[in-house]
Amino acid sequence: MVSRKGLSQYQYAVGLAYEATNDEAPQVMVKGEDRTADEVVRIARRFGVPVVERSEISELLYGIPLDERIPEDLYEAVALILTELKSFQ
Repeated sequence: MVSRKGLSQYQYAVGLAYEATNDEAPQVMVKGEDRTADEVVRIARRFGVPVVERSEISELLYGIPLDERIPEDLYEAVALILTELKSFQ
């Protein structure tokens, strides 16, 4: 998930991993701010990883440490995005 702002194209970028059959919740795998966020998005697109723009959620997810699972209060918001992604596949 990404949000736009400032000189770089994106203010925050956060990459999540989630395997519905094995994981209790999505896990933060990569994140970046400003130019690093731009690079995260560029690499994701290069490898065919879907990029969803949700600035309000990106900022919240950015505060989660790498390799940590998202907290329960973000389950619903992230579930809506995962459902949206499934509809595009």
